[in-house]
Amino acid sequence: MNPTLHHLLQKHLPPKANTWLEGKLTALQTDFQPRSFYLAFGACPRFLGKDPLTFTEAELSSLTVAYPNFSATEWTTDQLGRILLATALPTETNVEVLDTLFGTADYRELIALYKGLYFLDNAPDFVPRTREGLRTNMTGVFDAIALENPYPARYLDEDAWNHMVLKAMFMQRPMYRIYRIEDRKNAKLADIFLDYAEERRSAYRPVSPELWRFIDGFVTDRARTALEKTRETGTPLERRAVEKVLAPDAEAVSWNVIGREVETALAG
Repeated sequence: MNPTLHHLLQKHLPPKANTWLEGKLTALQTDFQPRSFYLAFGACPRFLGKDPLTFTEAELSSLTVAYPNFSATEWTTDQLGRILLATALPTETNVEVLDTLFGTADYRELIALYKGLYFLDNAPDFVPRTREGLRTNMTGVFDAIALENPYPARYLDEDAWNHMVLKAMFMQRPMYRIYRIEDRKNAKLADIFLDYAEERRSAYRPVSPELWRFIDGFVTDRARTALEKTRETGTPLERRAVEKVLAPDAEAVSWNVIGREVETALAG
């Protein structure tokens, strides 16, 4: 069981909810039964509520050690309760138990599960499940894996990472919110996005300004041609993004600022 998460919930849950959760945790540790876990997991919203949690700076500091980027997303009482229950499962059986749960989980349960995988002691064992999860068309579930979550950056190989980033572009998700996006840019992904940009241009469809972030640092002759064309014909925001790639030493807005502008434009 994750001690940091356990201590946090003890401080933030009201007494009645705390008593219920402690009872379920004790039962899992003394007489583990998969059915008991599934029932407790499903009952978390009823007994713990769904309220967003607010943390002190000291709490966030300790949580960031256990879960990098923890403060970048919202967490609710039922989410963290469910995650804590999952961390209390025996690691020798938790893959099988959680795989069964993934197969029947509802929307909110899936979000909690994918957000919480990083907390598990054997988190790398859930890479196949994460790759399966990235096939979803449910935006909230995809976001739970891809946005602000440290799991993909640490555990996915290059092909799986590239697939996730490309799908985020297809789904018009805010790319700048992918954790460690700069650290895991790669030449293969740059080529994939150049192909994508050419397909979009051929179909007279717009290209997200965020796409050029993945070309930055991998400017081949082919890439330079695409960049120059975009600088001539693109939207003002596209031109700003392209200029950042072509003139990296010039003063320019950050990629995250560009990403937020794209997100705002899509929301409008």
